[in-house]
Amino acid sequence: MKTESIKKDNCFSAFDHKLLNRDFAFQFINRDLIKYIALLLMTLGHWAVNIYKIFPVKPFFQFSVAAEFFAPPVFFFFIAEGYHYTKSKAKYAVRLFIFAVITQIPHSLTNPGGFTLYSLFLQWSVLMTLFLGLLALIVLHCSWKLPLRLLTIAALMAVSWLLQAEWAISGIILMLLFDLLRDKPLLRLAIYIPLVFIIMSVTAGHFPTPNIYLQILLPMWLAGIVITFLYNGKKGHFPKFSKYFFYIWYPLHLLLQWLFTISQG
Repeated sequence: MKTESIKKDNCFSAFDHKLLNRDFAFQFINRDLIKYIALLLMTLGHWAVNIYKIFPVKPFFQFSVAAEFFAPPVFFFFIAEGYHYTKSKAKYAVRLFIFAVITQIPHSLTNPGGFTLYSLFLQWSVLMTLFLGLLALIVLHCSWKLPLRLLTIAALMAVSWLLQAEWAISGIILMLLFDLLRDKPLLRLAIYIPLVFIIMSVTAGHFPTPNIYLQILLPMWLAGIVITFLYNGKKGHFPKFSKYFFYIWYPLHLLLQWLFTISQG
């Protein structure tokens, strides 16, 4: 029995090693391409109602709404990756915070309840969650004693909840998962899939319905599979341009959405 267990562990370890060394045949998508795909699908989801006014095809509308959920796990994963690759974690955090603040105005303008002081200060975009998640990763790897680190990470999660940031606590949990199991992609995926199910169940207050499976769980699971098996670890052809495009596009696409909405009366 022990011999069989060791062989299985070695098999999984060998496949992990293959994935980490980019020797898996299907790893053909670089970082920037995955991010561009995520941004496109996110934009379709955010603009779904407006697009439907121009292009009233119900299946496309349903696809747009569902496809948006491919994006968050991709953002969370690359924050965890960025933590390890950035030259300055402090500059990285400050940059995220600045764009989170910049994004807050267009984010509030496109809020379903309209622009209010409440939505401006207490309903933050996912960029604030990314910022708090990065802080959590910095704390996780710092030299503080473990109880203090855990307490601080819990406090950051509490802040995300109080600010009602998109994906709040769940986003930070996923970033921590991607970081802690960075060198064990198969185990990471095996935990990620049921964890997403649990997050959606807790968020909805009940077990996922068929509609939640189609619109949320499947796109999120697909993102985890793409990250695990298709990502080749490379930056892309224009890393500097892409780096700032990703930051700028988030507030810009919300602003364009708001301008289109008011133009339609």
